[in-house]
Amino acid sequence: MTRAEVLAQYRPIRAGIRRVLSEAMKACGRADLNRAIKQVAPWAEAEVLEDEVTAEMLADVALFEPNQRGRRAFDRFLAEKGERLTGVERALAERMVGAWFSVFRVAERHEAAGLWLEDLLAGQRRVWLVDEALEVSASEDAVIGLRLFDAGPFHAGFGIIVAPDAETLDFCLAAMEHGEPLPFRHSLAATLYGDQLRADAPPGPADLTLLELLTDLLVSSPAALTMPGTKKAGRPPSSNPPNTPHPRKKR
Repeated sequence: MTRAEVLAQYRPIRAGIRRVLSEAMKACGRADLNRAIKQVAPWAEAEVLEDEVTAEMLADVALFEPNQRGRRAFDRFLAEKGERLTGVERALAERMVGAWFSVFRVAERHEAAGLWLEDLLAGQRRVWLVDEALEVSASEDAVIGLRLFDAGPFHAGFGIIVAPDAETLDFCLAAMEHGEPLPFRHSLAATLYGDQLRADAPPGPADLTLLELLTDLLVSSPAALTMPGTKKAGRPPSSNPPNTPHPRKKR
């Protein structure tokens, strides 16, 4: 396919995704949204929760991550309210049922349009993603977290794209290598969304109080902040007796 042919298929799919998600959110219950808030940003004030990006993160978790009974709000929407959709939209929504959230590496540009991604949590399986905005902004070898589904000739995505930090990525890859579940309390999507929101959030009252306490302590008694075993100016470093191992940090 040429680029024009790919984009001619992609753009109606993108518009259809927005319509499906809009209808699905109308059927999303308060319990689903409360669960998403508790998992993603339990610390957030109302103004943070009302932010457009935050709201989209919460909607994604509320709709596509299972509740305590293993049920998803999106599946319930299709079963109970799917008649609201047109035939084309219903077919698209049924494809969206198979959407999954993972961590991907941008491998290279697709020869026609979009990107080749490697799913780092599925043996580096390659998928062809068409997303005009991401195609422009993403650099090769970038590692991103997002939700994808098989849209037919290519994959499409929705929700917010986030970048995992190095430590979180290491945890994910180590768990995958050993065949273990991801070591997070909540889903990968909720974890990465929450990390992103905390990183972007301005200091809250609790943070400012802690900073004030540390500042007062530093001004009144700098020696109190010296950690055991650290060197102080004007004193030679101590050496361990022979055959005495250095203390090691517990991990």
